[in-house]
Amino acid sequence: MTSTLTSSDPPISDEPDVELDESAEHIASSMISMMRQFASIKSRVGLGAEGDTSPLFLLVKLAQLGPRRASDLAEQLCADPSTVSRQVAHLVKGGLVERQADPDDGRASILVPTELGRVKVREHSQRRGAALKPVVADWSVQDRADFLRLITKYTEGIEAHREELISLMLEHHRKGAS
Repeated sequence: MTSTLTSSDPPISDEPDVELDESAEHIASSMISMMRQFASIKSRVGLGAEGDTSPLFLLVKLAQLGPRRASDLAEQLCADPSTVSRQVAHLVKGGLVERQADPDDGRASILVPTELGRVKVREHSQRRGAALKPVVADWSVQDRADFLRLITKYTEGIEAHREELISLMLEHHRKGAS
């Protein structure tokens, strides 16, 4: 196995099953650490002038996923439909999303970002990039490309195995509670 380890990296076994288990544990630990760091930063920054960031998250996901029904969006995000409905109402009222007739079922509507909504998504993406730029500024072009490729592969893997992950986590939670 070819890898670059730092002095803080734990050793990895040469046995395939043990190596996979150890790698998965280290990746999980690193991801949890990353999520905690971002949560800590977010709590120190607060919500700012724009208030609740949830509707913006919904707008970003809608822009990424494309036009869809609110119920489909809620399912995709594993969110409560009533919460999504309130957030959609906020986005519609703000002129960021519009309801259009569903081409497959004229009785239903689909949500579509407006031009203003697409501008907000681009601005949000640029702000996120600017905020994280110092973290990767001293990385090589290849390191940034490798990280992007691997984190994309990781998040796609989570999505592909979502139900399995939920089942395993629930099982582990039950075992830990007993």
